[in-house]
Amino acid sequence: MEAVKSMQKKLCSQALLAAIAGALILILFGEKAVGKGLVLGTLFSAINFVLMGQFLHHTMSNSRTRASVAAFGSILFRFALLAVPLIVSIRLDSIHIIGVVIGIFMVQLIILFNHLVRIRTSSVQKS
Repeated sequence: MEAVKSMQKKLCSQALLAAIAGALILILFGEKAVGKGLVLGTLFSAINFVLMGQFLHHTMSNSRTRASVAAFGSILFRFALLAVPLIVSIRLDSIHIIGVVIGIFMVQLIILFNHLVRIRTSSVQKS
């Protein structure tokens, strides 16, 4: 469980750092609403990622029915959580929905980026 928490902390920190850096760049180019959306979406993406790890042990229960109900409940809760920044961006003109959508996928983008870097560095070391 400690390895999961350590990985979550690393990935979420990288995602939030990338979102803040991206938001600063967007603000410098006059796209404040997109930058705000990026940070908001990334914050909820990080929360979703942490909750996924927390709910993991509930979905591994002995009973198949109990595990299925727990998994379905977890998915519904996390989808509802990810709907919050989308609804906020639709209601407020000061937060752009495109930034929120990109932010919601920020943790996954960081995971993909880390994987590509790992592949690249391993192939360079082999050469």
